[in-house]
Amino acid sequence: MRSSLIYNPLSGTAHTPRQPVIDQIATMLTAFGFELSITATTHRGSAGQQAREAIANGARIIFVCGGDGTIHDALQGIAGTTAKLAIIPLGSANALCRELGIPLHPLRAAEAYQNTSQRELHVARCSTSQGERYFLIMAGAGPDGALMYRMLTMSRSRLGRWAYALHALYLLFRARFHQFQVRYQTPDAAWHTTSAISAIALRIGNLGGIFPGIARGASLNNEYMRLVLVRCPAFLSLPLWFLCSWLRLDRWNPYLQTADVQAFHCESSEGKVHAQADGEWIGTLPLSAELGQQTVTLLMPHVKQKQ
Repeated sequence: MRSSLIYNPLSGTAHTPRQPVIDQIATMLTAFGFELSITATTHRGSAGQQAREAIANGARIIFVCGGDGTIHDALQGIAGTTAKLAIIPLGSANALCRELGIPLHPLRAAEAYQNTSQRELHVARCSTSQGERYFLIMAGAGPDGALMYRMLTMSRSRLGRWAYALHALYLLFRARFHQFQVRYQTPDAAWHTTSAISAIALRIGNLGGIFPGIARGASLNNEYMRLVLVRCPAFLSLPLWFLCSWLRLDRWNPYLQTADVQAFHCESSEGKVHAQADGEWIGTLPLSAELGQQTVTLLMPHVKQKQ
């Protein structure tokens, strides 16, 4: 079957050249009957256009070899088409692969595509003043958006996920986080209004790294998103949020609110508030997001169970 392999040569923390690994992956996939074209991403966001071009040229399967950000970028070109998304992890966190049970070693993941099945996933959509984006993992505004905006100009390659921790600490002590309004729709179609300094809607419960279980109970199987709201004051509520998450004491955190939602909208009147989707900066408020009926087809590798 005609396929395309799009890989990010800068993903992850490895200091060795990526090309030998990509060559081995391509050899395996070709042996399994996938007719491959191979393309390296050229800059942040290029995977979406590269996926669109591959599909226009007849590719029915898009293998994305990179981290969650590369998958997010490629999704922009795949959503709304009949092409299938296949994932081979090459990032530092690989949160989506962990959720899906895909092997985290790229060669083991590629080997598992010898036998496959399909899975339909609902795709969520969000919009800011900078445009619309599809997402699979999460979308939010506040400190997480500010962190992703800061990471735009910072290198992640040497420290991997720990780069996020260092820059998160910097923002915690140096940044001022504005309170903003949040409106959200629960599965019973009712709308609610509140205020927060952080709002993140998650579709998986464990982001790994410094964000282990901030939304326990969230799942790609759910027909709703788990919205996590953090109230002011930031200097107290943000450290307490992470501490309670680590210790599994979320229910005792007076500054934390969670809700299952179909859609939410964030708007600020105090100052600029950054937004992110799947760990990629997407602009500033206002932010609107919803989980609708649109789906993407995942080509799932068959993972052999350990004896």
